[in-house]
Amino acid sequence: MALDLHILENGQPKEWIYAIDSEKWSLFNEAFEIFKAKTGLVIDQYSDTKFSSGLQNLIDILNSVAPQYGKSAALFSEFISVLESAESNGKNVIFVGD
Repeated sequence: MALDLHILENGQPKEWIYAIDSEKWSLFNEAFEIFKAKTGLVIDQYSDTKFSSGLQNLIDILNSVAPQYGKSAALFSEFISVLESAESNGKNVIFVGD
């Protein structure tokens, strides 16, 4: 299982920027479920999800969930940093599932 995050250009995945393996998926899945409940957007390992905006909502949810994971919070920080960089640079992203 893998979910990759790419920069989205002209509607197509381009530069790869982050990989979510099964370990990270089990950590991030709670945040993805909260995000789905708030926005209706689904991030899962079997489909593609495009973001032209709205990354800040996901970042905020990840930040709220991360502290409860103790030592694994570093993985959240890493992922949040990638998302914040894309957001601050005005980049569209796509989660590409298997």
